[in-house]
Amino acid sequence: MARTPEAAADARLRLARPAAWALHHRLAFRETLGRLSAEGFNTLLVVLTIGVALALPGLLFISVERLASLSDRWDGTPRINVFLTGADAEAVALGWQAKPDVAAVTYQSPEASLQELMAATGLADGSDGILAGFDGNPLPAVAIVTPRPEAAAPARVRVLAAELEAEPGVDGVQVDLEWLQRLQAAVVLMERLALGLGALLALAVLLVVGSLTRMAVAQRHDEIRVLKLVGGSDGFVLRPFLYLGLLLGLAGGLAAVLLLALALAFFGVPVAELARSYGSDFRLGGVSPGLGLLLLAGGGLLGWLGALLTARRQLRAIEP
Repeated sequence: MARTPEAAADARLRLARPAAWALHHRLAFRETLGRLSAEGFNTLLVVLTIGVALALPGLLFISVERLASLSDRWDGTPRINVFLTGADAEAVALGWQAKPDVAAVTYQSPEASLQELMAATGLADGSDGILAGFDGNPLPAVAIVTPRPEAAAPARVRVLAAELEAEPGVDGVQVDLEWLQRLQAAVVLMERLALGLGALLALAVLLVVGSLTRMAVAQRHDEIRVLKLVGGSDGFVLRPFLYLGLLLGLAGGLAAVLLLALALAFFGVPVAELARSYGSDFRLGGVSPGLGLLLLAGGGLLGWLGALLTARRQLRAIEP
């Protein structure tokens, strides 16, 4: 059955619409890119402003991530030093391996403790004079108790330390969890700071892009009136401004990645040296691919959203 001319025209129109839609997207993209390139210095200032706004919470996020990993690594291997007296100290210590929360027990005799002290202080040659005032070896036997990973939380470590202190022949227990609690509190505080700062600076990006979009709409006020007069839809008129926000946001996200990489390189060496002085291998590292993509996507989304909210409200006020 042959199609009528009207049906053929409708079919051609349906096929032409996607091509026209794609063509206008390409034209809007090129036009917006050309306008941004023509205003090179002003565009650079806006991009750097967005980049700084995105890089600051990114830097805080990286710091929180590194501290959290450091806390998790140290929290998984706490140690409880138990000081023992009595001739059967070793048997008592090794018997604690049967406790459900104990992963391992390492016994260190008083003689081994003395040798370790002499090696650590460099007094191996001159120790006779120092120990002359003591009646025999003054150091106690030590049992180093390692809790199981599932019992390594600070609260359970304290309970285990209290149980060991109540054992017969125990002269004292030493477990230092204060540093870990402070580190965990600092991580929680920095997480909230990162969220709060990220929200504030995301709002700042919306305002910056919105202000620039408002200026762009004002500059093209007469052109927009003509487009609406000849039947241009709001979506058609809005498209270049959306590309404006998107391109600014993506460029700002890329600038944030570069600024973060420079900041981490600048602070990386001093932080590593400070950590090394405390016997740690802590490193700031670099910008992970996931964070880089997040900054790019976040910048693009914020730019697009800022342009959308501002341009849509401005276009409603312009009537042909």
